[in-house]
Amino acid sequence: MIAPAAIPEPYRRWNLAQGAPNGHHIRCRRLQERLLPEPMFHRALGPFSLQYNNTIRAFEYPWAFAAGKLEPGMKVLEIGGSLAGFQFVLDRHGCRVVNVDPGMKAEGVGWPCDQNSIAKLNRIFRTSIELRNTTVDRAGLGDGEFDRVYCISVIEHLPDNDAAAVMAQAFRCLKPGGRFILTVDLFLNLRPFTSRERNEYGANQNVAALLRQQPWELVEGKRDELHGFPEFVPDKILGRLETFLVGGAYPALAQCLVLQKPA
Repeated sequence: MIAPAAIPEPYRRWNLAQGAPNGHHIRCRRLQERLLPEPMFHRALGPFSLQYNNTIRAFEYPWAFAAGKLEPGMKVLEIGGSLAGFQFVLDRHGCRVVNVDPGMKAEGVGWPCDQNSIAKLNRIFRTSIELRNTTVDRAGLGDGEFDRVYCISVIEHLPDNDAAAVMAQAFRCLKPGGRFILTVDLFLNLRPFTSRERNEYGANQNVAALLRQQPWELVEGKRDELHGFPEFVPDKILGRLETFLVGGAYPALAQCLVLQKPA
């Protein structure tokens, strides 16, 4: 499905509690930054303050958390987590979290994520995120190692080969019956809405083609709102654009879907 314009009230409450998508609001931020020790200042802002997010994450983050049906003790992989706050929320929920991200070595769009930065943030937020600072195909992920895999607003930034590798590795490392929760930005200034193929952030991935590469079960997601399915008609999406949440920082929609590895 595509994130709706009206964010459900439980998601609003989740955002308020977690400081998503861009950190808690604190009065006199510059004054507080001067007065508070760095760890206390960052704890006050929360982990979502570390990496700027498009406004559509206001739906994506709480939706992804709810869609995971998480239980404490689950082992969770986040692909392309960078310095985003979601991984820290998963850890605080009692999950064992592995973040696979190559940082600035990414072939697509990269972020300054490395062992030192994650170690520092683990100290600040009292978490224990494990970073594997490489691409997903080189991360040494075990077969059936994870209960859940997340990939939030990453696929659209990747070259086609890397996107295919994400889908393959997510399938391989999930336990049977495990869930793959992903969101994929749909840029309004690119094909299939215009003739332009790429922008500075990436391209509109054919979601249906990615799903066909492994025997995924689509357990959540509307085929008429996922690019690449026969039911997806660009004119119909544009014709009801007011019903969708459109990014305020960049004109994009958020495609949200849950896949399951057959048991």
